[in-house]
Amino acid sequence: TTSTSLTTISSTGSSTTSSTTSSTTSSSTSSSTTSSTTNSSITSSTTSSSTSSSTTSSTTSSSTTSSTTTTTITTPFNSCNNLRWNQTGQIVAGTTSGSNANQLRNPSCLYIDNNNTLYICDYDNNRVQKWVQGATTGVTVAGDSTGNQGSTSTLLNNPIDLTFDTNGFMYVVDNGNNRVQKFAPGSINGTTVGGTTGSHSSALTDLNQPTAIDIDNNSNIYILDMWNTRSVKWAPNAIMGTLLISDSSLNNVYGMIRMPNSSNQVYMCNQGSNEISVWTFGASSESMNLQTVNDSQHNSLNNPTGMVLDPYGNLYVADRDNDRVVMYCANSTVGIVVVEDNYSVLSLRKPVALAFDSDLNLYLVSTDSDQVVKLPRI
Repeated sequence: TTSTSLTTISSTGSSTTSSTTSSTTSSSTSSSTTSSTTNSSITSSTTSSSTSSSTTSSTTSSSTTSSTTTTTITTPFNSCNNLRWNQTGQIVAGTTSGSNANQLRNPSCLYIDNNNTLYICDYDNNRVQKWVQGATTGVTVAGDSTGNQGSTSTLLNNPIDLTFDTNGFMYVVDNGNNRVQKFAPGSINGTTVGGTTGSHSSALTDLNQPTAIDIDNNSNIYILDMWNTRSVKWAPNAIMGTLLISDSSLNNVYGMIRMPNSSNQVYMCNQGSNEISVWTFGASSESMNLQTVNDSQHNSLNNPTGMVLDPYGNLYVADRDNDRVVMYCANSTVGIVVVEDNYSVLSLRKPVALAFDSDLNLYLVSTDSDQVVKLPRI
């Protein structure tokens, strides 16, 4: 906006001032002008208007989605072909034969719990030793720590086998006392739950040199009553057993475990016939046996003593007098040698008991070295 002052001199000698105001508005497309004049005052006004054009553009977008389906074929794990162990053992319990806390004397059984803690039947020391992973000494959890034997609730006489129920109670086959003792967690006082202390008759209330035990999820215990040549079942709080199997061939049997996926069949380590016998409860004879081994030098078992099953249903046998461990794959009757003494590792000789930890490392009890050996899975 511009403002200008003009001066006009009249004939009378006076002056009049007129003003002119100019206003301009501009636009980009059109303009209009209005002008008016009166005497000495001139007003110029310019008005500009604009026309705006608006364009709306609409775009339609097309989208394509591609879907790919991938089919994955899973090959089942072949445990029979792929489970193997390092032949160089690691000694995890025991040193030389003796009764100190770091020693064992003629160990006869092994159990490994969910924490990978070892429980060992220290047969000639009349005690059960608990051995934590990495420890150099064991802790006595049943029997006398110095090796004294006896028949009271706190003593044992040649413990030969043990197992645990789902509540953490330990069951020990007290071979020399012809009974099974049950121990609550943390207690050293046992309760007799099979057999009668001081008695060893053939009555179903008694046991005579029991050698093995297994247990089901209902805490029924299955006992191999060797010198009575039978297997019996004791229910919780029972005062006598129930006869399951009876046969004269069972007079030299040192191991028994229930078969997987079966409620009425067991494997037995029969040293008298150098075989693993399969028995069905109530049967008058074995249904089958495992004896053959795929080995050119020793193609059969020789005094099999202990057994263990892996999660795949494969059976492992401590083939004691062949100084090796034989694997019978599920549904196979021919054994495979998976661990064998090479005459340089004393701790692999005379294996009598086997167990697995949570990583499927294999543990072996050697009566030749009085040690427990760990064989790492490879």
